[in-house]
Amino acid sequence: MEKMTFEEKSFIYEKSLDDDFKKNNGIFYTDSELASAMVDFLDIPQDATIIDPCCGTGSFIDALQNKGYAEVYGCDFDEKTVRKCRVLTKSNKIRKVDTLGLEGKDTLKKIKHDKFDYVVGNPPYAPLSKDVSINASSQFVKMVRDSGSNLFIAAIYRSFELVKENGIISFIIPKNLLHISSYSELRKKLLKEKTILSIIELGIHFKTVRGEQVILTMKNHYEPNRTIRFGTYKDGEITFMSEVPQSYYEDKIIVFTDNEEVPIYNKLKKSYGNLEDVCSENIRRGRNKAKDAVTGKQIRKFGFKDREVPENGNQIFIQNIFSAEAGITASFGGDLNPAETVTIVKMQSEELCKYVLGLLHSRVCNYFLIRFEFNNSRLTIHTDAKYLNNIPIVVDNIAMDEVVDIVNKMEAVEYMSAEWFELNETLNAIVYDIYNIEDADRAYIEAEMRKISARKWYGEMDTTA
Repeated sequence: MEKMTFEEKSFIYEKSLDDDFKKNNGIFYTDSELASAMVDFLDIPQDATIIDPCCGTGSFIDALQNKGYAEVYGCDFDEKTVRKCRVLTKSNKIRKVDTLGLEGKDTLKKIKHDKFDYVVGNPPYAPLSKDVSINASSQFVKMVRDSGSNLFIAAIYRSFELVKENGIISFIIPKNLLHISSYSELRKKLLKEKTILSIIELGIHFKTVRGEQVILTMKNHYEPNRTIRFGTYKDGEITFMSEVPQSYYEDKIIVFTDNEEVPIYNKLKKSYGNLEDVCSENIRRGRNKAKDAVTGKQIRKFGFKDREVPENGNQIFIQNIFSAEAGITASFGGDLNPAETVTIVKMQSEELCKYVLGLLHSRVCNYFLIRFEFNNSRLTIHTDAKYLNNIPIVVDNIAMDEVVDIVNKMEAVEYMSAEWFELNETLNAIVYDIYNIEDADRAYIEAEMRKISARKWYGEMDTTA
């Protein structure tokens, strides 16, 4: 029988843990390939001192040892896991310490070590609740709650206390730290007080974790005139995509997949108004519970599956569930009643409704929504006001009649017929003109949307299955 690898032994141990224990403590162990890739990427000097403050069974300890690093320490709050880590890594530098609860100076006392050059790892992810807590001072717990109320937030704050002033922290964290409003306070702190060196997209790396992850690497002090490097990870390799000055960001950190996207974003964000400006009421969810209320599943692009498009009214109905492959799915809702799975956008007039409906289905607006509002997420997301409000909208009175005419025709012709797709391409061409998108940027957006969208939205069969 072949000898089991470190990862196989770690996996067996992880499977033995109680599901509630893992859930309540945010435990998701890192595979050896990713741990090794992170160590290579960091290019740590051989004499550096390194700690993984939430080491689990020791994936990062093992990866660092395999590459010849000697001053490597690990901590975990669970005695059983610490014992397992010691066995798997054959290290006597693994300690039972609750690094989230203890102040950094007390953790350092327990392990009898000065501040470290590097803090690396995959901290736990779990929102604070009656089952998930931090055994720390009330002041620290309040800071964590105010910054996003999650265990990984506590790990980031504690890492500042464990690493030297010029030291480096590299953590695997949920991607939504980059853009979700509840994490705004921590984001602003990182941008103003730390130097973010790189952000590497992992996608949905941990199959049992809802959400996407990134590798966030930063220095424990602020250096002006630095850039953030963005990259992706796949099959053990990290590939860089773009580089953007840290000063570009004030709060939300957009992952630019290419430097070409920056001027496109600047044009769309800074040259035009947005959807919120042209709405007659705040964008909101439907509330009607009547049997005939329109649900999200009943909506298709420019129409409904089970009823005719109404003739009068001032509402746009959008499926509240959004996927990047399909993009916005919306119809003129007129005076119909929307259920809870519908997002309502109201305008001053029927004409403006149909005009905006055309814009919302365009590749320009979907590209902006997917890339910049949803931060290139591949998850299913809700089309809530906080995202839709920022879509750039150009009210072009000259082009309005033409757009409305196309929308009316798309409502009338057979859904997804050759004529429907021809009208759709005509609509997209007009919208590019409305937004003054130049040929090179049009080609870029078209190429990117081809990568994202399901082929059926181009009238093509998907033969990959």
